[in-house]
Amino acid sequence: MTDTAWAGLVTVTDDRYAMLARLAGQWLLEPQPEPIPIGEDSGHEDKAIYIAVNRNGNACYCGKTAPTRALNRGAVATRLGQHTNRSASKRDEWVEYWVIPLREATPGHVVSALERTVAARLGIPLVHRTRMPRRRT
Repeated sequence: MTDTAWAGLVTVTDDRYAMLARLAGQWLLEPQPEPIPIGEDSGHEDKAIYIAVNRNGNACYCGKTAPTRALNRGAVATRLGQHTNRSASKRDEWVEYWVIPLREATPGHVVSALERTVAARLGIPLVHRTRMPRRRT
């Protein structure tokens, strides 16, 4: 077992998901009010907010998708696969995820603002890193 990255504080329930999905307003594509097991495809959404939960249903992570290329499966399933392939703690902890699918026309700043709002409502810290150019030697 690995060190816990974030055990979560808030349980995602049907009612809580509905409240979070309503935050998307006109940009909500259609609610998906059921959690999806990690590893299973979420559909064919491009832009979305997703919430990974542990075995207790506690929200552990909130992220966003806005791919710049066409994908063979849903962007959320693809992004979660990237997370769990790179992190043993996430692979061990995350068991399901919830998706708030957004319309394709949703502006990037709206996706980012919604991600921050959903994370705040769930008590999940967001870490934004500034990419520094690599030094060439």
